[in-house]
Amino acid sequence: MRRLFRMGGESRQSKKIEKILEKAKDSYENEDYETAFNQFSQAASMQSPEAQYWLGMCYLNAHGVLFNLREAALWHETAATAGWVDSAYMLALLYMRGIPEAQEITGQNIFEPLPEENYDNLQPDLDKSRYWAKQAAEQGLPEAQALYAYLLSSETKDPEIVSEALSWYDKAIAQDSAQGYMGKGLLLLRLGENDNDYAEAARFLEVAAERDMATALYKLGVMYQSGRGVPLDTRRAAELYKKAAENGVRSAQALYGVALKNGQGVEQNFIQAETWLRKAALAGDIEAAVVLADMNGQGNDDIPPNYVEAARWYVVAAENGHVTATRSLGLLYLRGMGLPQSTNKAIDLLSFAAKKGDVIATVTLGDMAIQLSDSNLQIDDVIKEYLIPGAEQGIQPIMFNLAVALLKSNTLNPDAEKEKQAREWLRKSCPEVMQARYWYGRMLLEGAGGEQKSDEAYAWISSAAEEGIADAQILWAHILLEGKTNKGQALAEEALKFYQMAADQGSVPAMFSLGAIYGGGNHLEPNREKAQIWFRKAAEKGHSKAQLMLGRYLAQGLAGQQDAKQARYWFEMALNAGEKEAQNDLKKLENPNFIPELKESETAQRMPEKQTQELPISEEIIQEKSTDKVEVAPGLFFVKKK
Repeated sequence: MRRLFRMGGESRQSKKIEKILEKAKDSYENEDYETAFNQFSQAASMQSPEAQYWLGMCYLNAHGVLFNLREAALWHETAATAGWVDSAYMLALLYMRGIPEAQEITGQNIFEPLPEENYDNLQPDLDKSRYWAKQAAEQGLPEAQALYAYLLSSETKDPEIVSEALSWYDKAIAQDSAQGYMGKGLLLLRLGENDNDYAEAARFLEVAAERDMATALYKLGVMYQSGRGVPLDTRRAAELYKKAAENGVRSAQALYGVALKNGQGVEQNFIQAETWLRKAALAGDIEAAVVLADMNGQGNDDIPPNYVEAARWYVVAAENGHVTATRSLGLLYLRGMGLPQSTNKAIDLLSFAAKKGDVIATVTLGDMAIQLSDSNLQIDDVIKEYLIPGAEQGIQPIMFNLAVALLKSNTLNPDAEKEKQAREWLRKSCPEVMQARYWYGRMLLEGAGGEQKSDEAYAWISSAAEEGIADAQILWAHILLEGKTNKGQALAEEALKFYQMAADQGSVPAMFSLGAIYGGGNHLEPNREKAQIWFRKAAEKGHSKAQLMLGRYLAQGLAGQQDAKQARYWFEMALNAGEKEAQNDLKKLENPNFIPELKESETAQRMPEKQTQELPISEEIIQEKSTDKVEVAPGLFFVKKK
């Protein structure tokens, strides 16, 4: 315990105070706080600054009395005014945080309870804080010297003030003050301009970290993680984050959680990562809340996604204005994941994020306007309010979405200018957006929005196909099959490769087209077994024409064994899906000699004047209809030229 600034001669009164204080301290040490408070009060009433200091500490720690920040400040100010150095230091800390003002009591109703102290939105008084810190610092208290240095320099880079602050830090360091080491290290780090400056800052922070100063541990961890002023060392960074986290530093808890999540400098441990991130999030760290939400939304190899928990933390972050969290919450509402599905709430949240410049939110709003006709999004409003501003900033995914939205809008209200604009935005988005290459190539191929340019179209479509765009792979394969050259077989084999690539991505039209190619023609030898395999894959995905063709293969045993029962099943599936031709096939199962009635025009088209060789019944069935032709990539929103 520090003594008074000035000590007078001892007296009988002081001896009496000393005895009371001795008893009070014993009671306090034995955690008999109520007795200690009463004894400190007795000594304080006898004008003992030390007792007044202890009363202030009792009010601060709620020892033997209810917590009361204002009463604590009053007792510390009384003791500090009398020269008690520790109270001057404590008063500086209290004014730095803020002390509630005294509340007026009217006395109109003596039975009315006194109003409770309000500790929300306390206003710091830095002038008074500096005054009392200086009083204690000048008396040689090292903690006060470090505090005064901090209060002088925390919001300035003025060389004279910084120099004065550093001198006070040095005085504290001369007394081996951990706070002095930390304060000087933090000041040098803030003002540092190069690696030498940062290395000097690290030297002081290392000493403070050895003394278990939490902020020094955290800041030094950040330095080791980035390699600024110290060697890059993620293991050392994780160790420092852990120590700071255990000392309650919120940011360190978040960063240690991230290190555990990613296995950076420490063994990956999702459970511990979530524990530390949760501590930080509950303490108010919004970024930790977002990472925690992402973890729950993504899941991992051992734990499935928990969208309810993800939504909970996205809500916390979104309520604090976090843009990415707001967008992610909107996506959960849109998909009904962890929350009741609500398109309107999704639109509100995504609109907020889009207005803040979130690209994914902007693109999603565009997608919704294009795809969800029943939402309250008006596509022209989305184009004007979100897509055009984003596209004009050069963001290529938004350029692409703008082009698609313009084409969609154009189908509702045809306008040649819109189609022209869409073509231009697609051209601009081609370098980055692979899907744009397909759309732009198709516009060039069809002459939509401008001049038809087949060679340039082929270049863009093939590029998109090579980059893995399934629609482009299907279209490019079709273009290769249509090639009118003497390289028919080579082109067909190349087309087969692209159909296979699209089918491997799950494209049902590509599966059907593979069945059609393997079925015969197209410059390739038929492979009925493979044809049936691909027709079955497409049929099982609900492709009606594939269901019809699979039925025919099974009915006639074109790939091997006949199976009338399975053939009937697939014919019925095709018929229910709208393939009316399947009705004739069902009748043929009942009566192999059944011949459907044909219109005169159909007969003329289907019956050649001369039949040099009668086709086998299997070949007749396959060639009877055109349902086994390869498919072209899905159509777009182009207004076809007349």
